[in-house]
Amino acid sequence: MSLFERVADAFREPGAGDESEADVTDPDDAAGSGDDSTTADGAAERTDAVVAVCQQAPDGVRTYTIAIDAGDAERAEITEVAPALLEAHFEVVEGGVGDDHVTVRAVDFRGEARTVDAETLVGVRFAEPVPLADVRMRLLSAEDHGGDTLPAEWFRIASVES
Repeated sequence: MSLFERVADAFREPGAGDESEADVTDPDDAAGSGDDSTTADGAAERTDAVVAVCQQAPDGVRTYTIAIDAGDAERAEITEVAPALLEAHFEVVEGGVGDDHVTVRAVDFRGEARTVDAETLVGVRFAEPVPLADVRMRLLSAEDHGGDTLPAEWFRIASVES
């Protein structure tokens, strides 16, 4: 199991496979409130890798476009952009390795993501740890296999421990 798959498993909600209709995302956290970006001793949490996770999509993910930006962090440099779900038709649209931001998109032409339950979409690794509060994710677009727009509340960014 890859590092990104392990992170996705960590975000899987208990009982998520039992067709629960509950929204499992804290809307404040989904918006990137930053209220959970400090450690117990008050220091800012730092990370050298993040993943974008779709927490649920009962009708799957047909396409998505996501921007991840660490421009607020000093000396943030992306060293790796790795697709997870929808690897076959994944592309970096803007930025990427060597930049402090990246925009990616992917399309499910093969039916790989007909149902999504806490799946990692993309992982980004930085040259050195950056403050997690300085890393932002924007969901630019996402559609399910029925052509409906997926709500932003179903997506979040998470830190990956090396």
